[in-house]
Amino acid sequence: MATDTAFPDRAGRLARICGPAPLDQDFPLLKSLSVDAPLFRRLKAAVNLYLYVTLDSYYQDRDFDLAGDLVETERQALAGLPNITPNGLVLPKRQSTAAYNLVHQAVAKIFAAFRLPEHAAAVHAPVNIRLVSGRPDAAIDGRPRASAKMHSDMWAGEPAGAIMVFLPVFGATGKTGIKWIEPLAFPEDLMGPLDDFDAGAHLTLGGREYDAGLSPGSLLLADPFLIHATQKNSDSLRLSIDFRFLPIETLASDAPAPGTRLGNYLAPNHWADIGAGRVLTSDAPLADYDGPDIATSNDYAAQFPIKRRDG
Repeated sequence: MATDTAFPDRAGRLARICGPAPLDQDFPLLKSLSVDAPLFRRLKAAVNLYLYVTLDSYYQDRDFDLAGDLVETERQALAGLPNITPNGLVLPKRQSTAAYNLVHQAVAKIFAAFRLPEHAAAVHAPVNIRLVSGRPDAAIDGRPRASAKMHSDMWAGEPAGAIMVFLPVFGATGKTGIKWIEPLAFPEDLMGPLDDFDAGAHLTLGGREYDAGLSPGSLLLADPFLIHATQKNSDSLRLSIDFRFLPIETLASDAPAPGTRLGNYLAPNHWADIGAGRVLTSDAPLADYDGPDIATSNDYAAQFPIKRRDG
């Protein structure tokens, strides 16, 4: 592990979370590991099914090929779905929650394969299925909390200790990837929600940029002190899974930002049970997204009750 960092305590915690597993990419505040091929195939199949059910439910006068890579073959149809937030979350709706729960189970199996539940005090639900267009859009990218702006998840209300998890699944991620910058310092007055991510963008000045790839079949773990932004420089689509977990090991530097989204964090065993003994549900129809613009909200994009199957 590289040791030239202003945040050795946070780098050390991330290294301990990864343990002895071989690393594909090794930076102080970011690590990347290879997902077992059968587990990744299961995830791809579940995500493709989720997209298929969503497309089929919305475009009732069309036929879609479930056997194909829908991110590649149905770009225009996917772009027209009404349940996608400005930052790319493909939200589960009443018609698609059954398929969503299969995605969650596939993600949970990957999380367990790396023994990450042993390091987690709580895990965020729902996991995000995020579809991002590589084409720049001034109206979307200029919003106060657009994901295309350099930001820390703390600035959107996540806790300072929450480790970010990224699972790239489909798309030309090399062209629609993420820019990562480790700042020289992270002052406490910028540890917490910001009305506009631009208010903290100066922290990237003089910082160290990580030459980290975002490739399907990998799992990336990153500390929230690592400032990042979606990169848009192509017409391609990128689909990835992202979520966060609170580590059992806490640091003094976690305290200034307890976060505003703790209500979405579940005990690891309850989180892993979604799609098995528990199900994530929604009564919302597959219609135009009418929730708050999460670029200005400190809460999650929508509420999703999680119920026991026998409840």
